[in-house]
Amino acid sequence: MKTERTSKLSSRRRAVRVGDKKLTAPVTLFAVIEAEQHEALRAIAFAERRSLADLVREALGAFLAQHPTPRRLAVPRR
Repeated sequence: MKTERTSKLSSRRRAVRVGDKKLTAPVTLFAVIEAEQHEALRAIAFAERRSLADLVREALGAFLAQHPTPRRLAVPRR
């Protein structure tokens, strides 16, 4: 995942904290999770003073690092 660090001077109008990552190619992910999972993530994010999105990106990154990239199956030509 490509990210850039924001500087102190960039976009002060937006509520971006200094040091937060700015995604270079963001994609919105819609996922349905259990209420207990959501509450646990919210509690962790609040305790660590991070966003839910940042927590989920980190968790997905760790998951993907443990799993090799699947090879695509070749489509037979007709």
